[in-house]
Amino acid sequence: MARGRAAYEYTEAEDKSMRLGFLLIAAGLLSLLGLGCCWLRPALQERGGGGAANCTVLAVRQLGERFACTFSCGAACRGTARYPCLQVLVRTSRSAAPALLHEDERQLRTNPK
Repeated sequence: MARGRAAYEYTEAEDKSMRLGFLLIAAGLLSLLGLGCCWLRPALQERGGGGAANCTVLAVRQLGERFACTFSCGAACRGTARYPCLQVLVRTSRSAAPALLHEDERQLRTNPK
């Protein structure tokens, strides 16, 4: 007694709802991928790459330029001073190549000198 399987064809509404479901699943996966690239990667890079490193000073040069700097040391103590621009070359424990010394990456992006 061999029973034949009946072929089932989806109605148009069922077919559209299945396509919509697959589309929503794909959109969710793409959203997670975008979230990982935009939020998690910078947070992980900051956490892993922001550690301390040992620096060896190779050379210090005074460039002749002066930069204005405002300071405040209390309610009655405020002013502006001009400081010389120093260029400090260092070698870090993470890299053997000489590099310019900056306080952090934000300072490097705002003032590469």
